[in-house]
Amino acid sequence: MRVSPRRRRRWNNILILGIIAFIGLLNLPTLIKTYLIDEPVVESAYPYLLNPSKELQALHFSTWSLEKQQGQWTSTLESHIAEAELVGRWQDLVGTEVPQANFDSLKPSLGAPKSIEVWYVDQEEPQRITYYQTPQFLLLKNWQDKWIAVSVDNRYLMPE
Repeated sequence: MRVSPRRRRRWNNILILGIIAFIGLLNLPTLIKTYLIDEPVVESAYPYLLNPSKELQALHFSTWSLEKQQGQWTSTLESHIAEAELVGRWQDLVGTEVPQANFDSLKPSLGAPKSIEVWYVDQEEPQRITYYQTPQFLLLKNWQDKWIAVSVDNRYLMPE
């Protein structure tokens, strides 16, 4: 028995639509999280470096790390500052927004950029923070892709 071309096309179309529906079903949880669930908004006069509405899992610097393991913060760096306090400093860090034109004028005088990986709970990819260290301030790209300037002693955020 031969299948007619019309019937074959109909089954191919049904199969294609079924696969598209299956892919949509697999992506449904991500779509719901992205478009239907509103995250709480934390108001501040200054922009935060880290996303204030997400729970931190880990901070990875070039030479050391802070990680939450079994509810406790641990560090690969020996420091006199408690790990939980250090994480709190990073979570509460706000800065002054630097307009793109100002950043472009500063860029030739900045040294090599450094980066920090910030991992949040229930997030597949880390937030990568690019930053420049100057003698007067730190210039960091925050979670909203804005450049912010923070004037703190380097040991306050990165003890050595």
